[in-house]
Amino acid sequence: MSGITRRAAMAMVVAPVWARRPPLFEQVDLFQQGDGGVHTYRIPALVETRRGTLIAVADARHDSTSDMPARISLVMRRSRDGGRTWSAAVTIRAVPAGGVGDASLLFDARRGRVWCFHSYGPPGIGFGTAQPGALTGPTTFQFHAMYSDDEGATWSPAVDLTPQVKDRDWQAMFATSGTHFMTSGVRFLVPLVTRDGAGVVSSRNAYSDDGGVKWKVGAFIGRDTDESKAVELADGSVLQNMRLRNSKVRAQARSRDGGVTFGPAEPMAALIDPVCNAGLARYRHGGRDLLLFTNAASVRRENVTIKVSADGGRTWSAGRALHPGPGAYSTVISLRDGTIGVLYECGEKSAVERIRFARCSLESVGG
Repeated sequence: MSGITRRAAMAMVVAPVWARRPPLFEQVDLFQQGDGGVHTYRIPALVETRRGTLIAVADARHDSTSDMPARISLVMRRSRDGGRTWSAAVTIRAVPAGGVGDASLLFDARRGRVWCFHSYGPPGIGFGTAQPGALTGPTTFQFHAMYSDDEGATWSPAVDLTPQVKDRDWQAMFATSGTHFMTSGVRFLVPLVTRDGAGVVSSRNAYSDDGGVKWKVGAFIGRDTDESKAVELADGSVLQNMRLRNSKVRAQARSRDGGVTFGPAEPMAALIDPVCNAGLARYRHGGRDLLLFTNAASVRRENVTIKVSADGGRTWSAGRALHPGPGAYSTVISLRDGTIGVLYECGEKSAVERIRFARCSLESVGG
């Protein structure tokens, strides 16, 4: 053959279609201020089911942008085509008084069950107004859970898990919003934020080894650590990435016992952060084993960015900005088809004008 070998010509013919496509990067807005008469939607949570359904849950903050105590409900949208199109928003939990919010989603791969953990604030009660002394009740900011066995079409009644994990001396606690996971040892790990009797705020994990029936709580990770995400590494250890209350960088700590106790929480100078919730996930496709991290990569709530680590979170790529303008909370997941899903808050004048879904290939974010 003239100018080209037969072997090269055959390779060009059989090259997979995806290898010839440009890197994927698509975005769509799911929730926007004013939709459905709701003042503001906040606090993104995202998960993919066994059948590939994407479930996105958010706070519907009916009257203002405020946290609880406020009138807040949980709303959901679903996608069956990888995030290209989405169902209409539906309410999955509302209460007659007080509020529910700060959802986090966890997929139980053994049962195909999706868990939705969230906070319930009785009237007048939020993280800042809750009281010590009771394990649950009208003065306690509560940790609730419900689940779906049918791809999010229906949900179980909510169960109050607070008495299983709260210390009577704690002033308040709540589960970090976003996406959580089940370890290879089938342990559910749900990061908590607690404020003890002295007012010290810290991260720790609630965990269950029996599919969500019985819960325990792990040890204090570090003073002034806050909302956090955890991920299991290839060696079975757990990496916890945390918001720091009095810093403009993230902190990380490592556990050798499944997320119960940790080594020291170490500041990560490469992960600039405006004291905001972030996303963390493990990516395992095509022979790659990486970590994905999303946050507002600035000293202000702006510049929502995705970064990649190839060494278990010790170093991170420069990253790709998903939205350079105002932005805040985010969560990231590795999708079954090898692409990446990110659900995050953003806007033009405010960081909470809308919640946007991004679907991208690893190549498009520098992986």
